Amino acid sequence: QKVDAEKYALEAKIAELEYEVQGLEKELKEIDESDSEDYIKEGLRAPLQSKLDAKKAKLSKLEELSDKIDELDAEIAKLEKDVEDFKNSDGEQAEQYLVAAKKDLDAKKAELENTEADLKKAVDEPETPAPAPAPKPAPAPAPTPEAPAPAPKPAPAPKPAPAPKPAPAPKPAPAPKPAPAPKPAPAPKPAPAPKPAPAPKPAPAPKPAPAPKPAPAPKPETPKTGWKQENGM
Repeated sequence: QKVDAEKYALEAKIAELEYEVQGLEKELKEIDESDSEDYIKEGLRAPLQSKLDAKKAKLSKLEELSDKIDELDAEIAKLEKDVEDFKNSDGEQAEQYLVAAKKDLDAKKAELENTEADLKKAVDEPETPAPAPAPKPAPAPAPTPEAPAPAPKPAPAPKPAPAPKPAPAPKPAPAPKPAPAPKPAPAPKPAPAPKPAPAPKPAPAPKPAPAPKPAPAPKPETPKTGWKQENGM
């Protein structure tokens, strides 16, 4: 019963993958038949194609392992029948065939066990689509007939290696500060002009000798009169 359940699960998974593959192929066909520009189609196709490839790869692996299991089952069934036949046969040769058949039977059973394990692992393995290729860039519009086709751009010249940075110029030593100019000696004060000697006072003019007083004029003699005149009075 366990083998039957695993077999049904495998068949269901294969049927599911086949259905998904058909759906993806239909979507891709519709994209191809659309009137869109090629670069738009490519952008739509890329993720679907990647998903389709992953599902196809898983489906192919499951079918391959399933077919191998069927082949091993058939071989094991045949070897089991041979073993029974050799057991019922007489003779030394039959015994040798029996030993060889048992050895082959054990090997096929071991191979079947490994294949079934690989199949179970493949069924449970997640589908990992390959990264979608980057869509092609939109083609440049074709030049008009009147205009000449644009000349291809020249390949960019290789960038020159960056010139080494010049060593920083040494800073000039600070110029020595000029010695302060000596202060001019204060101009000697001019000697005070000598005061002019005081002008000699003029000698006082000699006072004029007092004029000699005129001798008093002689009084006129009064004529003597009377007795006075006689006495000289």
